[in-house]
Amino acid sequence: MMERYDLVVIGAGPGGTPAAMAAAQFGKRVLLVDARGEPGGECLFEGCIPSKVLENAAARFAMLKEMKRFHIDVEGKEQIHWEAVLEDKKEILSRRAMGAMKQMESLPTLTFMEGTATFVDPHTIEVDGERIAFDHAIIATGARAQLPPLKGEGIPRAWTNADVFKQSCIPEEITFIGAGAISCELVQMFNKLGTRCRLMERGERILKHIDEACALRLQQQMIDEGIEVMLNVTFDRVEGDHGDFSVVYEQEGEVHTLQTPHLLVATGRTPNVDGLGLDNIGVTYGAHGIEVDETLQTSLPHIYAVGDCNTGPKFAHWASYEAGIAVHNIFAPMKHKTDPDKLSWVLFSDPQIASAGLSEAEANARGMEVEVAEYDYAIDARAQLDKETNGVLKFVIEKQSGIIRGIQIVSEDASSLSGEASLIVAKEMTVMDVMQAIHPHPTLTEAFGVLARRIFMAKMMRR
Repeated sequence: MMERYDLVVIGAGPGGTPAAMAAAQFGKRVLLVDARGEPGGECLFEGCIPSKVLENAAARFAMLKEMKRFHIDVEGKEQIHWEAVLEDKKEILSRRAMGAMKQMESLPTLTFMEGTATFVDPHTIEVDGERIAFDHAIIATGARAQLPPLKGEGIPRAWTNADVFKQSCIPEEITFIGAGAISCELVQMFNKLGTRCRLMERGERILKHIDEACALRLQQQMIDEGIEVMLNVTFDRVEGDHGDFSVVYEQEGEVHTLQTPHLLVATGRTPNVDGLGLDNIGVTYGAHGIEVDETLQTSLPHIYAVGDCNTGPKFAHWASYEAGIAVHNIFAPMKHKTDPDKLSWVLFSDPQIASAGLSEAEANARGMEVEVAEYDYAIDARAQLDKETNGVLKFVIEKQSGIIRGIQIVSEDASSLSGEASLIVAKEMTVMDVMQAIHPHPTLTEAFGVLARRIFMAKMMRR
C-alpha cells in the first residue's frame, strides 16, 4: 500500500523548505523531496550565499588597498588567501544546511527524502521507483543557468554561477557574457581581487530590467574601476575551452575575434521543469516556467508552484514569500494573493542598488501619474564621512494619493536601507508618513526624512 501525505513538496530551496516546514507546523503530514539531499537549493549552494561570502572577502581586500584615502598606511603587500576564503564558504554552507535539517527533524510530521520526483498521475508521484500518494503538492524546483544558443563548441564549456564559486585559485582574466545581476556582482568582485575583467553585453547598457539612471551610475563606476564594458555586441560563435576561448562578435559594423582564458556566461535562467512529468498530469508550463494564478495555483487546483520554477519574479526571498501564501491557500479557507508591486530586491554591486515597489518606468507604463524626487548622496554627511558619495535615493510618488509607490537606492550600503524602503512601499506610506519619522544623524537612512521634508516643503511653496 502506498504512503500517503497531506502535502508533497518537490524541491528544498528557499521556496520548498519553508513551505514544507509551515505545513508541518500546521500538523499536516508532509513529504519534502529534493534531488540534492540537502536543504538550501541553488541560493545556498551556488547563488546568494556563496557569492556574498566571496564578495565580502573581495570588498575587504579592496578596502585594505584603499586605506590611504583615510590617511592610513598599511605596511607590506596586501594578500588574500583564497583557499581559506573557500574554506569559509564551505563551512558556512554546511552550517546553514545542517541548521535547516535540524529544524526539519524537530517537526515530527515532516519527512525529508533524497531523490528525483516525477508525477505519475494528479495524486501520485514516483521518487526513484517508489510511488507516493498525496492530496496536495507544491512544486519548488527552482531554475538553472540558461546558455545562449550560439554557434561553436565553447558555450557549453564556459562557467556559469554554479561553476565559478568552485575555482581553487583567482583567475588572471575573465570575460563575462551578459550584463545582468549575476555578471555585475561577479565582475566587480573579481576586479577587486586583481583579475582583468571584461563585460560583453548585446544591449545598450547593463542591467536592462532596472531603473536606467541607477544602472548607468553603476556602469560608469565599473568603467572607472578599469572594467572593460563592451555594449551593443552581436555574438556570432564561441570556440575553445578554459585557457583558450575564442569569441567571434560584431560591434559597430565590424567583426572581431577576442581571445580570453576564461569565459563566464550569465544570460538568463530557465525553470527546472524537465523530468517532473507535468505533461502526465496536464499542468500548464512554458519557457518562463509553470503558469500560476495570483494564489499560486497551477492549472490543477490542488497543485501549486512557487519560486523560480513559476512565471513570477526570480528571487530567493520572493520564493519564501510565495511559500507562505501557497501553504495558507492550501490549508486555510480564505485565499491570499501575491502582490509583486510590493517586491523589493538588492543588487550587491559597488555601489549597491536596491529597489522596492515600482520604478518610474514601470509606473509610467501603467499609465500612473507620478512625480519623482531624488536625494543625491554627494551632499550626505554619512556618505562624505565614508568617502562613498556616488549614490542617490529616489521616491516614485503617486500624484493623486501622495503614496510612495516605489523607491530606488544607489549607495554603498543600499542593502541596509532596503528594509525601510520595503516597509514604506508595503504599508503604502505617504511622504507625510515618512517625514514624521525621526531618523538618526549622521546615517545613510537619514536621507529618507530629508527627502520627504524637501518634497513636503516644495508642495507648500507651490500652494
